Amino acid sequence: MRYRTKPIELEAVKYDGKTIPDFARGKTVSGAVEPALKVDTDEGERICGEGDYFVLTDGGQLLVRGGGIFEAIFEPV
Repeated sequence: MRYRTKPIELEAVKYDGKTIPDFARGKTVSGAVEPALKVDTDEGERICGEGDYFVLTDGGQLLVRGGGIFEAIFEPV
């Protein structure tokens, strides 16, 4: 059986090594080598490196996704 993803819209910001989006402020923790950040997400602690995405779902979940994977699945609207 084959499956496809349901269309969803979410908020996402590509990490440039400097700017943290407002929805992720207060969720970073120490321990990563700069410019990467360690982020306390709904899936546990994740490393967000330059080119990765901070993602906020419609349900309010904060996630981190690798740039290549994110860009293969999502496109701007």
